[in-house]
Amino acid sequence: MIHFVCDRYSCSCKITSILPLLFLTLLFSISCERQNNVAGPRESITIAYTTAPNAFLVDIAFAKGYFGEDGLDVKPQPHALGKLALASVLGGMADLATTADTPIVLAVMNDKPITTIAAVQTSNKDIAIVALKSRGIASPADLKGKKIGVTLGTSVEFFVDAYLAAHDIQKEAVNIIDMKPDEMAEALATEKVDAVSTFAPTLTSLEKVLGDSGTFLYDESIFTESFCVVSMQRYAKQHPEAIKKFLKALIKAETLIKQNPEEAQLQVAHFLKVDKAMIAQIWPAFIARVTLDQALLVDLEDQTRWAAKKGLSARKDMPNYLDFIYTDGLLAVKPEAVTILH
Repeated sequence: MIHFVCDRYSCSCKITSILPLLFLTLLFSISCERQNNVAGPRESITIAYTTAPNAFLVDIAFAKGYFGEDGLDVKPQPHALGKLALASVLGGMADLATTADTPIVLAVMNDKPITTIAAVQTSNKDIAIVALKSRGIASPADLKGKKIGVTLGTSVEFFVDAYLAAHDIQKEAVNIIDMKPDEMAEALATEKVDAVSTFAPTLTSLEKVLGDSGTFLYDESIFTESFCVVSMQRYAKQHPEAIKKFLKALIKAETLIKQNPEEAQLQVAHFLKVDKAMIAQIWPAFIARVTLDQALLVDLEDQTRWAAKKGLSARKDMPNYLDFIYTDGLLAVKPEAVTILH
């Protein structure tokens, strides 16, 4: 108990002497609270991520150490493509994966028990068709009879099919050749193909190399790509706290993008080991935020109809994608970001 003496000199002395004690007590309380936030052993988690710049939030969380701040011992596992990252999760070699929507649909349609934890980035400008003017391609109609390099099993395949349909070009009128992104520049240079379809950074690189000798065909109205984080359903059910901590780290990255986009771009470039100028160039084409919204559900269902019609799986019925989306994690840490209609 603190006793105060009424004369002005002794009262002042008593208060002054107690302030340092109160300050130290407050610091100790804050320290204990911070320690309690990450109390206990850190949970180890392997994240299979794509080296393409289509999951900025994950890149920033790695670069800034946000995962560790929230009590996770993360092991990064790089992959060139989202479908390869997802394959790592399916094979039990990673816990989470960053991947685009098309590999998710193909996995679900082939009865893989995966679940989407969150969409982390969207774009309707990430994919385009790059064609050679020397092969007589200046407009969509000129693609008829041409050879087009496409990375099958990715969102690029869906984009090309949608692009051809939107411009009234029969799929049989073109020759699609399966090709990795890093093979496309040489394939164009040697005229193994007349055109390719791809995403950044390959797209950005081809634009720079080809310049006026290339025709670049975009269509922002036909497809908005969703890039997501997925896991096996069993993992999400057995590790709900790890999922929450992972999402909290991504939300920190989202805040950094809003408050300091220059710093965010620098962190992405640093983590992916690419030129910051390239990241700055493609930055406006993407929206990076943690969500589970109705647009994602519509996107997955649209691609399911496409996959079934194309015969990419034995399954022909429409899955209930609510069974393949894990909302508990995001509802716990950012409920306003979950707007899927149940």
